[in-house]
Amino acid sequence: MPTPDPPAPPGLPITDVRGGTFTKAAGAFLAEHNELTTDTRRILDALAALGDFAGTDETGNTFRKNYSTALKKAETYVNALRDVYPAVADRLADMKTSFDIANWATIESLPKVSDPPKLAPQTAKPT
Repeated sequence: MPTPDPPAPPGLPITDVRGGTFTKAAGAFLAEHNELTTDTRRILDALAALGDFAGTDETGNTFRKNYSTALKKAETYVNALRDVYPAVADRLADMKTSFDIANWATIESLPKVSDPPKLAPQTAKPT
């Protein structure tokens, strides 16, 4: 049974820096990217399917103009956010690689223990 991690000191977050944590987080960002892309497209298609619901009077024309501008801005903002997710995932994967390299460098830098001394073969039986 694994030993549970000790609690973090008060006021400090618990930081898990195992290499697998970076891989898991990178996968989550890629999944979120795909979900955001799918959900955004579904929502924008649903809004487009509403058709011209504002009417043709002055109020309807004003609404349509402002609605169109706001919708374009929202789509731009969501697309910019969506496009950041893969870059974050790539950087997390790079962090995992750097973490692995640092671990191996640390292991390599540890003092070496020489081979144990050669002992003569026992010739007598213990008494």
